[in-house]
Amino acid sequence: MTVGEIKNEVMFQTNNDIEDVEEYLPYLNDYINEGYDKLVYSYMKGHVGEDYPRLESDDESPLIPDWSHRALADYASWLVYRNGNPQKQNRGMAFLSAFNEVVSKLNGLANGPYKNFFNIPR
Repeated sequence: MTVGEIKNEVMFQTNNDIEDVEEYLPYLNDYINEGYDKLVYSYMKGHVGEDYPRLESDDESPLIPDWSHRALADYASWLVYRNGNPQKQNRGMAFLSAFNEVVSKLNGLANGPYKNFFNIPR
């Protein structure tokens, strides 16, 4: 997925609360890069901004396995919901849980026998 596709996925996932997305849209790149840093660290033990470039352009693709790109949209959706009322926070917990599952899988790949394979499906 490209950054533009990830942003579109966040818009889709948070469609019920479009007013929230409009408020957080200027920060969406930061949210995506925060999640990207966590995934990069889990998989390659590096950090975005130090060892790997930030995702800035909508045409860029993350340097992590293709199947894990969707987790960036999940993390950004969680960040949109986390400061809302309890109902919105509960709605966002599913996105955080999905993101943490991908982090766990990337940790396993980074330390396991398949660490050199990028396109292993979930």
